[in-house]
Amino acid sequence: MIAQTSAEFLKIRSTRTTLGLLAGMIALLLLFVLLTGLLATAQSLSDRQDQLGLLSVGSLAGVFSALAGIMLVTSEYRFGTIRPTFLFTPRRERVLVAKLVAAVLAGLVFGVVGEGLNLAIGTVILDGRGIPIALSGGDIAVLVIGTLAGVALWGGIGVGVGTILRNQVGAVVGLLAWGFVAENLLFAFVPSVGRLGPAHASDAMTGIDTDHLLAPLAGAGVLIAWTLVLGLIGLVLTLRRDVD
Repeated sequence: MIAQTSAEFLKIRSTRTTLGLLAGMIALLLLFVLLTGLLATAQSLSDRQDQLGLLSVGSLAGVFSALAGIMLVTSEYRFGTIRPTFLFTPRRERVLVAKLVAAVLAGLVFGVVGEGLNLAIGTVILDGRGIPIALSGGDIAVLVIGTLAGVALWGGIGVGVGTILRNQVGAVVGLLAWGFVAENLLFAFVPSVGRLGPAHASDAMTGIDTDHLLAPLAGAGVLIAWTLVLGLIGLVLTLRRDVD
């Protein structure tokens, strides 16, 4: 199992796609934190919630973590390498679990880079503009731990989505459409249901206390549940379907 997980992690870190995702994530995070931190008025960055909003931009790394998880699965179906993978390891559940673990570990790396960059630049901007930090040590701890855990779990969610759909374009479009459109609409009109979506559960893990969001620990439980359920559905389908 360790060898299989190492092999899957090697697939993630040795592809140009992953490097491209990492570069795109860094560029997007820089854009968001710089625009927010430099263009917003000092008053709009002075209280706890405003600063949490600025310093939680690193959670966007979850999108790229999920995309990396999707690519880990769908690329094998796209290029046909899933056949030798299953021939080498006939127990498909071992392959899927290894991909899930590898994607979570890769997601953790995305989270460390994304939130580390966001936190460093964000605090420098606040200090440079003479805006006192309104966050306590506990707030920052919840923000950092919640972001890292959430981004890591999004890697596992990507594997689940990729395993279920198998088509690369469909999986990517489906993930983005749900995260940026469908779930936001659901949260806007039925917040009691929308807050149980993975994107809003991930937001809750950072300590943001927007109306209707779950508590951080509850958000973590919901996101873990999404990861496990999607992975289980993907496993069942993988065991039942033939490899094209």
